[in-house]
Amino acid sequence: MPASKNYSAIEKIIASAHEPMLLLDKALKVVYSNVAFNNKFSLSEPDSDGRRSFLEIRHDTFDITTLSKLLLETLETKGTIQNYELRYAKNSENSKLLLNIDSIELSEETFLLLAVNDISSEAEQLQSFLQSVLNSTNYGIASYEAVYQKDGTIGDFKISYTNPEVPRNFGLEPGQVIGKTCREVYPGIFENGIFERMAACMETGIPDSYEISVEHNNTTIWFNATIEKVGNSVAVTSKNITQEKTAALEIEGINSLLLNKNKELEQQLLTEFSESFYSYGSGQDFFNSLLLEIAAKTKMDYVLLGEVITEESGEECIKSVSVIAFGKVTDNFKYLLKGGPCEEVIKGNNTHYPNNSQKLFPDSRTLAELNAEGYIAHPLISSSGKIIGLIAVLHQTEICDISYIESLLKIAAKRSEMEFERLQNEKLLEMKNKELERQNIELASFAYISSHDLQEPLRKIQLFASRILFREKSNFSESSLGYFQSITNAANRMQNLIESLLNYSSMDASEIHLVPTDLNVVIDEIKNNMIDIIEKRNARIEVAKLPTLPVIPIQFQQLLTNLISNGIKYSREDIDPVIKINAEIVSLEEFAGKQFWKINIEDNGIGFQQEYEEKIFELFKRLHGKTDYEGTGIGLAICKKIVQKHDGFIRAIGTPGVGAQFLVYLPVK
Repeated sequence: MPASKNYSAIEKIIASAHEPMLLLDKALKVVYSNVAFNNKFSLSEPDSDGRRSFLEIRHDTFDITTLSKLLLETLETKGTIQNYELRYAKNSENSKLLLNIDSIELSEETFLLLAVNDISSEAEQLQSFLQSVLNSTNYGIASYEAVYQKDGTIGDFKISYTNPEVPRNFGLEPGQVIGKTCREVYPGIFENGIFERMAACMETGIPDSYEISVEHNNTTIWFNATIEKVGNSVAVTSKNITQEKTAALEIEGINSLLLNKNKELEQQLLTEFSESFYSYGSGQDFFNSLLLEIAAKTKMDYVLLGEVITEESGEECIKSVSVIAFGKVTDNFKYLLKGGPCEEVIKGNNTHYPNNSQKLFPDSRTLAELNAEGYIAHPLISSSGKIIGLIAVLHQTEICDISYIESLLKIAAKRSEMEFERLQNEKLLEMKNKELERQNIELASFAYISSHDLQEPLRKIQLFASRILFREKSNFSESSLGYFQSITNAANRMQNLIESLLNYSSMDASEIHLVPTDLNVVIDEIKNNMIDIIEKRNARIEVAKLPTLPVIPIQFQQLLTNLISNGIKYSREDIDPVIKINAEIVSLEEFAGKQFWKINIEDNGIGFQQEYEEKIFELFKRLHGKTDYEGTGIGLAICKKIVQKHDGFIRAIGTPGVGAQFLVYLPVK
């Protein structure tokens, strides 16, 4: 530390400073330096004594050219420089300084005041601290540099940094993995999807997070991890959550076991409770018996089952179906939902209030009249999902065994829903039967009108048309004769339609009297009845040996007549009709192997598209125009109804231009 003349004030400031400081004159010679500066740069007092140039003291320490230029410019401008970063050599390593320079005036001379801060030591301390944190944290932190293939895609990742936590999960140390590729150290990531996640994050820049299990040495290790892109690398932060996951899985297993035990208990309860259902009867007897059983099992003062109804005023009420009071069946009653716990049940809210129910629902007259403190209920839900009622228990003191009672009510509610549904279906069936009876009466009336009132004017039309033609035929033009012929044809078609419709209607009205009938004899009778049309169309009917079956003779003759007639009617113009008839016993898988007589009526006519199989059996449905082929569109509908009358069914197979098969299936008796 040199002697000075008139700078005692500034010297005191410099001397008292903790950071390295010195004062330079305009020739850049040291006027004064403090102990911190001398110690920092390993200087002795003779080095700075006698106004020796600052640049000469440690010329090998700084970039002399840059520093000299900087100091001289500051002197010239009489300016100030703050936090100028300067590199210097220290122990053969480059370190950093922050240099603050101020130009000051002392005794009409200009000086430079330098303050030096070594930031390299702070950085080293920070880096050391950071490394300590990384090494001691229980989070795994690693950086993986992307390794690209020739086609530009990522083929691997190089481990550029990792703290000990990551490799130690697999029995390794950082020195054993840094610089190696993931394929060398962690090949499993190419099988469990982690590599794809890292590559996707690298390519898109979108962070990712995941939970995954890894098998190592026959042990499962669980990790939570996040991936983020950093330059040409991805940083992966992971945490070993094996203990937490194992504990969670154990808890889940325990909960599952408890759930299964509860289900077993509930099933046992259901079995025991359901065994008594068979003796309950139905309707009102069932509901009374059910509630008496609940009252006996729960020891509750009141058990109630009721349905929701709407009054004329629009208010909803509960109308009880069965009520048990102190172990005995009592009179049913009705009460408003509003203001009571039942309203909450019907709304789908809370279903149990084991104590203080009167205080909770002070407006409920039912609770007050029954002096009920405890209340538990379960809703009754229809098959459509609508709440239609409830089943409830009420007690004059607090209810303790809530879970047991709720289980009972849940089981009873399900069975009560079924009984409600059955009763409603019975009512609906009764209504439909009455409606069907009314329609049958109307149908009988219609049949009477059709057979008498409709046919009578039709016969007159036919009669007068034939008389006019007989008497006045010579006076009519050809076009007029054509019109009269059209009238006659239309009247005849209408006659056939009415008769066919009456036949179809009579299928339901006729009684079922099955008679063992030889189908060979039936076919012979049909052939005799149709001899004219068979000879006219040069038709051939080939019949294999047919069985004797219990049938309604008249109806079955009509069935076979219609099918044979169809085969002749819908024949091709250039080919004589051939109808083949045979029968055999078959087993059908769709009916669990049940046996049927299959009667096959096959023709070589025009056939039909298979997509119309169902349509041809519908009433009045025709695949051809009235002028193309005769018919009313009722014949096959009558066939279907006759077969159904015999507890069977009929199917059709058609091939356009080849022919049709009609398969009649009758159950083997």
